[in-house]
Amino acid sequence: MRRILYHAVKAYTSPLARRFDRALKDPMLAQQQVLENIVQDLKKTEYGAFYNVNSARDFRKSIPLVNYDDISHWMQRQREEEGNIMVASDVALYEKTSGSTGPHKYIPYTTELRRSFTRMFLLWAHNLIANVDGLGNGKLYFSVSPNFDEERLTEKGVPVGLENDADYLGTVWRWVLSPFMLADQSLGKIRDPDAFKQALCLSLLRCAELETISVWNPSFLTLVLQWITDNRERVLSQIGDSLDHDRKLALETEIIDWQRVWPQLKLISCWADANAKPLAEKLRESFPDIIIQGKGLLATEAPMTIPMVNIEGGVPLISDTYFEFLKDDGENENHGASDLITLADLKDGQRYEIVVSQRGGLYRYRMGDQVEVVGKIHNTPTLRFVGRNNRTSDLVGEKLNESFVRDVIQSLPIKNASFQSLMATRNPIDKYLLVLDREVDDISGIEKTLEEGLQKSYHYRHARALGQLSAAKVVSVPDIESVISDHSLESGKSLGDMKQNYLMLSDSNLEKRLFGEL
Repeated sequence: MRRILYHAVKAYTSPLARRFDRALKDPMLAQQQVLENIVQDLKKTEYGAFYNVNSARDFRKSIPLVNYDDISHWMQRQREEEGNIMVASDVALYEKTSGSTGPHKYIPYTTELRRSFTRMFLLWAHNLIANVDGLGNGKLYFSVSPNFDEERLTEKGVPVGLENDADYLGTVWRWVLSPFMLADQSLGKIRDPDAFKQALCLSLLRCAELETISVWNPSFLTLVLQWITDNRERVLSQIGDSLDHDRKLALETEIIDWQRVWPQLKLISCWADANAKPLAEKLRESFPDIIIQGKGLLATEAPMTIPMVNIEGGVPLISDTYFEFLKDDGENENHGASDLITLADLKDGQRYEIVVSQRGGLYRYRMGDQVEVVGKIHNTPTLRFVGRNNRTSDLVGEKLNESFVRDVIQSLPIKNASFQSLMATRNPIDKYLLVLDREVDDISGIEKTLEEGLQKSYHYRHARALGQLSAAKVVSVPDIESVISDHSLESGKSLGDMKQNYLMLSDSNLEKRLFGEL
């Protein structure tokens, strides 16, 4: 039955893949059609009427460049009134962003926006099926990351949050693909983080035919492996009798051979660019013979790029999301809509900030994601994620930007540390700590180079000269990923929201978890 469905899915997605391939040959035509569809939606909204938008020309001339704070009052009205405030059709649900730099942001999900996410998944799946031998015989684990807070409905009764990440597919495709999914429906309903981890690990171990693992953050999978390692006696007592001899033996060895635990595993999909790159490399130590494919650029707000086999960089989803860009000149905060450029203007090797418009109420929305043009497929540039540039730490006026911090960290002579993040701390004195997950040699030398790098920023150098900040230090916290995971879950974030950033903002509760009372 599964093979019949496999061929049916492949046949159904082939026309979609062919249309996308044609679009990549004429990206500006595809983008123009997407913009026309967005304008048709926008014309029916109060937001569009406010800016007098009736055509694509009006859109380009009048719609401002925004971040969420700029439109928060519009989005609040959308939730409270549920009319055509920001969207032209009914809101199926609201999905929250992680709120890592502020309060949660509510993103309306319309039917059309959800279809964009579905098409993204189907294009990715078709490309894998066409290029990875034997894929489609086993099960896919699609990260289940329930939200552990209690908000389930808006005041108007619209759902808040997806039960799990597979819900991006929509009802029909979830049903069609269910034979391929490792889906324990009870997982999405567990609200206790520890109980969720246990249930998830046992569910994965019970699946001998696990073939593909799709998670967001590579550290999510690392935490799963660590939980199994730390609790193997409990695991073996609960499900040991249901495992075949070789898989059980693999779990009983001093160093677990994970490829024997899941002998059919062929692919792991996870973030693998920017600060996630060393974390993905860490996974290769546990799965040396498995394909580890970096994810495309995907956010709660919009699908942006997908990975394709043998293509460098992510391929923009030009048939679903309208893309504009700001050139990375170090002064993006002062840019306006007149500074935006399109895909046709991108130059190989240059870095840009992505601005998206989609069919869920976001128009000329600054994602804060910085990308580099690394190649081309047909006539469409491909993009590699290099980091965020809208996160700023400002303890005493030093105004450290994440993109600057990224460059400083990447210049340091650090080997074997998968987790590398600069953390602002106020205890016992204002300073920055470079947090690593392993001990490193020559800490004093690294600290000297770190300080020299940070002091290239005028405001940081000024704060140090005045004694407002003490010198940056290097600390190692071997279980840093687990600590951050527990802290994030208790703060109401979902597992899929967790990201490793080059710059961690000051958080007194996290500091206490990491270092105690300093």
